[in-house]
Amino acid sequence: MTGKRRSTSIRARLLIGFVSMALLPAIAIAAGSIVVGYYNGRQQALDRLESVAVLQELEINTWMQDMLAELTVASNEEYGLERVQVVLDLARDHKYLDSYNKVTRNWLRRLIARAPYYDELFLVDLEGRVALSTNPDHEGESRRQEAYFARGLEGPTLQPRFCTAPITRPSVTVAVPIRNRDGELLGVLAGQAGLERLAQILRGRTGLGTTGKAYLADSTGILLTADAVCRSPETAALAPTMTLDGIQHAIASQSSGAGVYKDPRGVSVVGVYRWLPELQAALLVEQDMAEAFRGIITGLAVNLAVAFAAVVLAVGASLLITRQIAEPIVGLARTAARIATGDLEHTVAVDRADEIGVLAGAFNSMTARLRELIDGLEARVEERTQALRRRALELETSARVSREITAILDIDDLLARVTALIQDAFGYYYIQIFLVDRENGTLVQRAASGPLAPQSRRLPLDGNSLNAWAARANEAVLVNDVSQDPRFLADEQLPETRSELVIPLRAGDNLIGTLDLQRAEKDAFTPEEVLVLQSLGDQIAVAIENARLYERSRALAVVEERNRLARELHDSVTQSLYGLVAFAGAGQEVIGAGDGKRAREYLTRIEDAAQKALKEMRLLLYELRPPMLEKEGLVGALQQRLNAVESRAGLQVRLVVDGEIDLPASVEDGLYRIAQEALNNALQHAAATSVTVRLQRDAEGLELEVEDDGVGFDVAAAADRGGLGLASMRERAQALGSQLDVRSQPGAGTTVKVRVVQREGR
Repeated sequence: MTGKRRSTSIRARLLIGFVSMALLPAIAIAAGSIVVGYYNGRQQALDRLESVAVLQELEINTWMQDMLAELTVASNEEYGLERVQVVLDLARDHKYLDSYNKVTRNWLRRLIARAPYYDELFLVDLEGRVALSTNPDHEGESRRQEAYFARGLEGPTLQPRFCTAPITRPSVTVAVPIRNRDGELLGVLAGQAGLERLAQILRGRTGLGTTGKAYLADSTGILLTADAVCRSPETAALAPTMTLDGIQHAIASQSSGAGVYKDPRGVSVVGVYRWLPELQAALLVEQDMAEAFRGIITGLAVNLAVAFAAVVLAVGASLLITRQIAEPIVGLARTAARIATGDLEHTVAVDRADEIGVLAGAFNSMTARLRELIDGLEARVEERTQALRRRALELETSARVSREITAILDIDDLLARVTALIQDAFGYYYIQIFLVDRENGTLVQRAASGPLAPQSRRLPLDGNSLNAWAARANEAVLVNDVSQDPRFLADEQLPETRSELVIPLRAGDNLIGTLDLQRAEKDAFTPEEVLVLQSLGDQIAVAIENARLYERSRALAVVEERNRLARELHDSVTQSLYGLVAFAGAGQEVIGAGDGKRAREYLTRIEDAAQKALKEMRLLLYELRPPMLEKEGLVGALQQRLNAVESRAGLQVRLVVDGEIDLPASVEDGLYRIAQEALNNALQHAAATSVTVRLQRDAEGLELEVEDDGVGFDVAAAADRGGLGLASMRERAQALGSQLDVRSQPGAGTTVKVRVVQREGR
């Protein structure tokens, strides 16, 4: 509503009318001048840059032709050609004549002295090996992969070597084919030259002003400037977010063109680009737009200044006319608008006795009452906002601690992490956690943060310390001035403690310990903060209890595993030993009867039974004393198992590892147990002669595969019977969040696979 009244007021309509009459013609003239001047200046600048680009392209082509001509003439010199042919003939037969090569090398060096462009000349045989070079260090090197070698066998060619690793100084290589008198191809004569002449050509800036420049950009986006050296990627590489239409179009389409775009500095330039196919690079000639359009800008500035002066005069005249007509009403409307936007300090000048004066007085009275109400409201809002911020921080910290500590199952790691989180969030002077030692009736310090590390301090539960009081009373103990409380235990290493809060840690009716928090200010703990810390203490107690339960479950799992191995030891080895006794008794009888053939059969059975018992004993002993999985890792543990059991049992073993194996301890243990069960089946039941274990790591996870060449079995029938340890392996795979894949058939061996997906954060 305010905007509508303002736009239809008398003053607004007068101002709009006068300003429009002066502004519209000025805008039209200025716009026309800008458009015409821009296009004329742009075309002039492009024409000037085009002539420079054509001249430099011609000079570059001449330079390349000169280098090709010099090498071609050198290759056709009768004296030199004869020696080059002999060297290449010898190289083709893998022969080397030092004296002859030395004479030919000197001839090549004389050619370099005559040719101002080349830094090195060398001969490459048909196998791509440097047979002779003016730099003996390069002789014997292979150049088969170089493009100039393949193209040089077909005819004269030129290959640039710009700023690609490990090159730090760009160069160009020229190559021509060498043939003997019968026209048979012998190799390539090649020369390497620096780009000093190319840099000299790029430095020519005729007609480019002070900001003009010329440079080359290869297909990788690396710049070759007039100093003929490679730029570092930080300063030379074209930024992928820049709109370099000229460079991108020249490289992508390998064509020529012109336009206005941004250069690698991000500065707008007028540029011409031409694609040079021999160099596989774009020649760019550019001039800053500011300099190229300087004359146009000056003319436009004059026109705009004249137009602006006309508008200013029109506005001044309009204001002078409208002031006498509508000034009183406009002043009152302006004041009302400022009050409506919240400027309650502004008042209306009451200098009239008519209706406008009465209205001004009413505005002033209303503004005064609004100021009184808003001042009180702002103070209350600010106080409440601060309280909400503190509360949000406390709740956020509590939630963060709850999220992080639930995944920590080691008590020492858990307590250290808790103290660190609380220290970071609240900035307490000192934090310590005590746990109950019921055998000794004490509280034992297990974690601390701040200026002191844990020192295994002990406090009697029946003592007079603040921690003992909190533990016995099962409630928080808050002392906002420790100097006034005799229960405070002063520590000379904590001289700045002024207030202390102790929270009991309980899980149900079970006292676990205490959380002791100290601050360097008096009256530092608020009631709201105490409530948050009590809730945090409950979470810590639950996490400690979970960690203890986890430790107990691991101990029970160890006991269960040992009992299982004991049962297997009794079942398998006892049966084998009983068979030995039976065969031995029968053997004695047939020996006594003089039946040597049957005696040998019983001895063979005794040997087989003894070997089987030995295998099973070695297998069970290895399970009872597996290698230190935590020390060796999964790969080391599997290799040690294969060497200690399968190899000694006469099997051919192979462990194949593809990728880096870095898994959590629980995952490594589960995979090791699955592999162990599969190897046990191959050794005990499959009559295998070889076994292969594969570990393959990729972006999604890890795959374990155990393959043997044994007798195989019917997977469906075995699953129904629950034999061969399949149920145990499947349970372990499910615990890892995976599925067990068993493939086998009678007479075709067995393959066991399990794949563990490695998720983020695991």
